[in-house]
Amino acid sequence: AIALLALARLAGGTIPGPELTLRVEVAQDGLTLAYTIHYDNVGALEASSVTLTDALPAGSTYLGPANDVVDGVWTQTYTHVAPGAHASTVAVTLPEGTVDGQRVLNVVELRYPDISGSWLTKSYAQEFGVRLPVGPGAATALPMWVVAAPVAAGGALAGGVATVRARRRPKIEQVFLMHHSGMLIQHWAANVSPSRDIDILSGMFVILKEFVRDSFREKAGGLTEFRFGDSRVFLAEGRFAILAAVVSGAHVNGLPAEIASAVQDFERLHGSSLANWNGQVEGLPGARGVVDGLVHGRYRAWRPT
Repeated sequence: AIALLALARLAGGTIPGPELTLRVEVAQDGLTLAYTIHYDNVGALEASSVTLTDALPAGSTYLGPANDVVDGVWTQTYTHVAPGAHASTVAVTLPEGTVDGQRVLNVVELRYPDISGSWLTKSYAQEFGVRLPVGPGAATALPMWVVAAPVAAGGALAGGVATVRARRRPKIEQVFLMHHSGMLIQHWAANVSPSRDIDILSGMFVILKEFVRDSFREKAGGLTEFRFGDSRVFLAEGRFAILAAVVSGAHVNGLPAEIASAVQDFERLHGSSLANWNGQVEGLPGARGVVDGLVHGRYRAWRPT
């Protein structure tokens, strides 16, 4: 699949599979902002299970259905995205007290599987200065709708995006959901293609945790975090399962509690099956939803600032 993709791009032809681009346009009417998220499919095949998330500006009020937003993050999932142009609009109202020239940050993320089944994630961060009427009689100085001028904008690999994400939440690179036996139940990676070493690595997490517990004679708890290079690994343990998240970023911002909540949610769904698990992942259908929920911030108990 990778070779076909490279050849198609070199030849300037149609990409043999789904290929989504991501860009965001912003329009302003007073304190109301409308983000138009373009997720065009420039590939040859339909994309499935496409998820869009928008970490809305801090303090803003979403103007759509309330259940679209959880903890300040707007989320939509599209089962089928055919080749062609696609867009969704997210409208919010900025809080009273917003002043002219104030910078407002918005972070959008797009996630979908490619032709090989590997998950791809693209991010777009945009910060711009709000334009508001100032002075007597200035209420009519601006047209009804004006396009907000970006101060800084970037695509999935831009340095600005990584900086934005680090301030809000550690960037999750990989997630391993494992049985206590060391068997891998579910794996997610942002930019790493699945390999045969993934099962071995998940087993090593469990062995390392047990080694630390035995060495320090801990009856419960034990290893919850360790580092390698610039990455950190956080682990949370339930009665039957262990969840490990490989993250980058200087700040934790409540992520260990999110991981613990995800483990509890998984065991609430499948506790009886896990007690006598036979190794069949098909018997644990909630695993993928729990991992996706962790990745997309659905276990957050805090609002981005």
